[in-house]
Amino acid sequence: MVDNCCAPGCTNKRGKKKGTSFYRIPKDAERRAKWISAIKRARSTQNKTERWDPPAVGFRLCSDHFISGRKSDNPLSPDFVPTIFNYVPSPEKKKRKMRLEVFNRRQKAKLQKMEQTKLSAKAIPPRASTDCPQDGNKDPTADQTPTTDPLMESTHEEPGNDVQPVLHDDDPVTPTCSTETCGKSVQSLEQECQALRTENMLLKEKMNRATLNEMSLHNNDKRVNSLTGLSTYSILMTIFHIVAPFLKLKSGLTCFQQYMLTLMKLRMNLSFEFLAFYFGIDSTTVSKLFKHCISVMHCRLVPSLVLWPDREYLRTSLPYAFRNSSFEKTVCIIDCFEIFQEKPSRLLASAQCYSSYKSHHTMKYLIAICPQGSICFISTGWGGRTSDKFITEQSNFLSNLLPGDIVLADRGFLVKESIQKCQAELKIPAFTRGKKQLDPVDLENTRCLASLRIHIERVIGVLRQKYTVLQSTVPISFTGIDRENDVTYLDKIVSVCCALTNVSESVVPFQ
Repeated sequence: MVDNCCAPGCTNKRGKKKGTSFYRIPKDAERRAKWISAIKRARSTQNKTERWDPPAVGFRLCSDHFISGRKSDNPLSPDFVPTIFNYVPSPEKKKRKMRLEVFNRRQKAKLQKMEQTKLSAKAIPPRASTDCPQDGNKDPTADQTPTTDPLMESTHEEPGNDVQPVLHDDDPVTPTCSTETCGKSVQSLEQECQALRTENMLLKEKMNRATLNEMSLHNNDKRVNSLTGLSTYSILMTIFHIVAPFLKLKSGLTCFQQYMLTLMKLRMNLSFEFLAFYFGIDSTTVSKLFKHCISVMHCRLVPSLVLWPDREYLRTSLPYAFRNSSFEKTVCIIDCFEIFQEKPSRLLASAQCYSSYKSHHTMKYLIAICPQGSICFISTGWGGRTSDKFITEQSNFLSNLLPGDIVLADRGFLVKESIQKCQAELKIPAFTRGKKQLDPVDLENTRCLASLRIHIERVIGVLRQKYTVLQSTVPISFTGIDRENDVTYLDKIVSVCCALTNVSESVVPFQ
């Protein structure tokens, strides 16, 4: 038998304080997650970051961590989850006690109103003693005396506890009556009870459909696509199983809810205030959860989904449009795209981020796609003033090239010499160079090159369309550098969006 309380800082033991009860951690998954999140216990002193997952037996929580001094099985009660701990400030504890008092008053008022409604609607007129054989020796007026309800008695005796009508097998049962009036009354009550059960079941089903969980999205690919940008439910759950072990249970949200919160932010660019209202938490907490989940997805998804392809794979699965003697050695198509951001407060940063092409403060990224249409490289963010040539040379892009590779780009990428140092070749549309028109051979090559280079424009369009956070003006807080990974949160967002786009169907036709 466990004798100690598992809450950090609590020294209660069995038998130390009279009247203290000890409760097991619930087995219900949702309630268990809420209890573990409220307890805030680390797995060990050496590993304080990994979440605590207690076994089925061996841990107990004492009753001092509940407002009323005992747990409640009513999901609407504040004592459904423990809330009194050492880390909770005293003013917050007083507020929670006031909430419990309000809850108890409302429960009592509801019960009293139900009793009054039943007595007024189902009142039975006084009967003579001959109507009921078992009441022959009683005073006829005795039936009019209201009996004391044991539920109401317990309510008045324990004003600090939840009002929960519970019937036991050993409760006294009122003697049955065989009169026609009593039979109709019992039948009416049974019908009303059955109607309430049916209504309760329908309301539970409706709540499950409205709640954002795994069951509400099961076999509903259309809803999954509209909320997350992923094509099917199976892809959604596959990615979730990859990142779930590294998410933390915080603020009462499950790992799946944190995962969906992040995807909905990327997909629809919902404000943190709206997400806080939708999930019932604070906007500051939403921001922290989003950044933590983005960091996990950046570490777990990007290295395995945004890959530089192997040359043999490229040759064997080359799309039909690239099977031309001039482009069969194409390894990638490169381009840059820009994302609007808020104006930095520092003058130097403001000057570096201002893009004369967009007439706005932006962050610029170099992106590369392989001939199959998947994103194989994404650089870190640079100020909008930075040239395409500088980003190409300073990023890690050139280190991926092998001798004999062909890179397709637009006219603005004047990096022919840099690529030639890697013994690769850069193909861009031909310049007129003072001529009135291009040579027929150059014109045909330029047309063929343009028909192939357009695929990267389509990929960038799909990337922005799927995840509208890249279309808006991102807050300046997203450009802050995460010290653990030495990249900005905006870089993580862009990389994760590219990784999620790669699990979608390619825009380049194979035939």
